[in-house]
Amino acid sequence: MGDGPRVFLDTTIQIERLTGTRARRAQLTVQLTGKKVVTSTYVLGEFLRTLVKDCITLYTLVSQSVYLDDVEVQIANRFNKREASRCLLLWATLQRARVYGREKVLCTLRTYIEYGLVQAFMAGVDQVSDATGCGLAQERPHWVEGTYRLRAQCRREVKECQLEEWLAAHSAALDGVALHLRASEEPALVRIGELLDEFPQEPETVRGRNCTWYLGDLIITLECPADAALYTTNRRHFEVLCAQLGKPMYEP
Repeated sequence: MGDGPRVFLDTTIQIERLTGTRARRAQLTVQLTGKKVVTSTYVLGEFLRTLVKDCITLYTLVSQSVYLDDVEVQIANRFNKREASRCLLLWATLQRARVYGREKVLCTLRTYIEYGLVQAFMAGVDQVSDATGCGLAQERPHWVEGTYRLRAQCRREVKECQLEEWLAAHSAALDGVALHLRASEEPALVRIGELLDEFPQEPETVRGRNCTWYLGDLIITLECPADAALYTTNRRHFEVLCAQLGKPMYEP
């Protein structure tokens, strides 16, 4: 977006850029104008396994529902809070764009799934770092047996990134972080601390669901360049991690 101060966007901000209210999206545009906007392949991987995967879920619901007004009921009844929230954000995005009628909705969702959401993720981004070599960031939805499929989870048994080597290279920066996190009252931060303790003896433990479910906030904080401020809506976790790792947070 520009050559000014560097701002590193996490997954929450990338999702808000697409699905936020008109006022919020306009606010983000103003806040990021003139900044050098940075994100990463790991953030893209999170974006794929959250918003893009939920867009596939929404497409399936629409294609299987006789009446469109049943879709919101299905979202409320069948999914956990986070999945339901993202599906409803996508549904609201369709309504805001005045996309009505079953076939038009399905056509628009296909566009989102096949390239539109990733294209929007990249819009205005000046740099995408690849510190971890995230394999899932290379995945894209494909059509199989009447619906879309997206591989959104890596496996501990299969090495397809450089996360172990990258974390090992940051061992000095992580000294003392595990101890502080284990003393936290926030379960998610405690779990990160426990995994950091296990890592030297069992490097493979950081792959698979531990990577995608628990270590994401730590990975994103570490990825944030030293000369960039991290922008997120998840201040509860990132304020602690940024303080421990000496990374500034973006304060609009």
